[in-house]
Amino acid sequence: MPSKRIRRRPASATSSPAAPSLIAPLPTSEYKPSDLTIKDTAHKGKGVFTSVAIPQGTCIISETPLVTFPDTFTPAEALAVVARCSEDDRQKFMAFTYSPAYANQDPVFGIAKTNCVPMASLRQAGLFETICRVNHDCRPNSEYFWDHTLGKEVLYALVDIPAGEELTVCYSDLLERRERRAWLTSNFGFNCKCESCTLPSTELAQSNQRMTKLSEIIAATPMLIRINPVSAIAQIHQSLAIIEQEKCWGCGPSQAYDALQICVAWRDLPNAKIWAGRAAELFGRCRGLDGENAVRMRAYARDPTSHMLWGALGTRKLSS
Repeated sequence: MPSKRIRRRPASATSSPAAPSLIAPLPTSEYKPSDLTIKDTAHKGKGVFTSVAIPQGTCIISETPLVTFPDTFTPAEALAVVARCSEDDRQKFMAFTYSPAYANQDPVFGIAKTNCVPMASLRQAGLFETICRVNHDCRPNSEYFWDHTLGKEVLYALVDIPAGEELTVCYSDLLERRERRAWLTSNFGFNCKCESCTLPSTELAQSNQRMTKLSEIIAATPMLIRINPVSAIAQIHQSLAIIEQEKCWGCGPSQAYDALQICVAWRDLPNAKIWAGRAAELFGRCRGLDGENAVRMRAYARDPTSHMLWGALGTRKLSS
């Protein structure tokens, strides 16, 4: 099924990461339903808007699913699932629209395939009354994911979001703009016209070059870990600079974590601590400072030797 998937400020490609600030986790702030409004947008159907300012890195909303489906299902199975819902939940489900790609299918199947999001650890997909109304943007201000510890889908602010702004997420993790736009058109029936996709031609070409480079770096990093870890770290610096420029924040945590793992595998304690702090900061931005990943990264920043890969490749001093 189409998957509405999605991506602290990285350093520039030429600078070294600052020493980690091991700040204690902050309590998660969840906003009241009255703070969020579902209303019509100019070109994207209904969307979710905030009436209050939302700080970066805080939880905007957490939701249990209105209805759940297996991770793969047939039209008949979709009908059976929705038939078991209460009348109220069924009406809420049927209020969603669906992609033209499913125009020849039963509306129930089309709604489920277009709007459900993965509940990864459960191998299920869920339709969430508010979160599934959040529209796409290639430079989103929010990110959602299934929090298996809460048993809920959660939506976090990637940036400071001013009052009155529409909440957005990125439906795809494809980095190449042409591929991403084609995927969105095929699966959701719209041509993306976000700010990133409608830049002036010169700026758009430069942005495309940066995103192509980012894709290349992410693909090449695993191959460099053994043969040229210094180059791998340098390229991760470059990738974080691109992420900063392109505002594709969701890519940042995994890049910083890759750098941490390289330093850990080569038994470079000082730089492992630096990169663990950077990873904690980036995971905190995307998934909350009190989230499982950020907490784990702070633990590695205190003691990198606790990582299972410590010293796996030998001992080597790497540049930070």
